[in-house]
Amino acid sequence: MNKLFFLFLPFILNAAFINLPYKFSLKKDQIAKFKIYYDKNIFDLKLRWTLYKNEVLTVLYNYDKFPYQITLYNKFGLNYFGVNIASYPGFNPILYIKVNKFSSNLVEFEMYLNKKYNQKIKIDYKGSK
Repeated sequence: MNKLFFLFLPFILNAAFINLPYKFSLKKDQIAKFKIYYDKNIFDLKLRWTLYKNEVLTVLYNYDKFPYQITLYNKFGLNYFGVNIASYPGFNPILYIKVNKFSSNLVEFEMYLNKKYNQKIKIDYKGSK
């Protein structure tokens, strides 16, 4: 029994599953790392922002080892984007990432899912470095 405990101890210490909606803030070029657990698969999500000029925010994110770039505006409807968690026929869970506050040195984000997928998807926040 003790051997099993020590075998899974690193996973228990590193796993800090978050409850959605989840708010976090990032400084410029600070990376937020997430692990998304869905349907026996683990997907990596890395998120950072690089430029804020003329009320336009440039966000870089890497999901499942594929890089993306998106520009967000400080207007309703243009201040969020969606990340497709997985593509299955009939349903497609999407993780929405919304920007709440813009400034030149700190941006506040909020993550949320559709309610029907909230129990099926677990997200682990590794912190930012």
